[in-house]
Amino acid sequence: MSDNLFKKILTGKITKGIVSLLRNRYSATTILALIWVMFISDVDLFYIINEKIDLNEMKAEMNETNSKNNELIIHLEEIKTNPSLLERVARERYFMKLPEEDVFRIVD
Repeated sequence: MSDNLFKKILTGKITKGIVSLLRNRYSATTILALIWVMFISDVDLFYIINEKIDLNEMKAEMNETNSKNNELIIHLEEIKTNPSLLERVARERYFMKLPEEDVFRIVD
């Protein structure tokens, strides 16, 4: 019985608080604007959160790509300065050979 009474008192106070807030046109307009911006408009709160998640994923992907690019730049500099490495890459990747050699390709 006292739970019901407590709920009625609590609900009444909450209802009176909401009604008093909505009577003031500035607070009512502010509440309506917040509801509109957070849930109804095209760029709502959920859209912003999803775009932020996508942005973070793209930044991580960009960092991975930049690190791979830096590794490839270092590898390219090594190839330019070391002729034996250049010859090895040419033989392995492009199947180049000297005139007196034969190339056998082994496929697994």
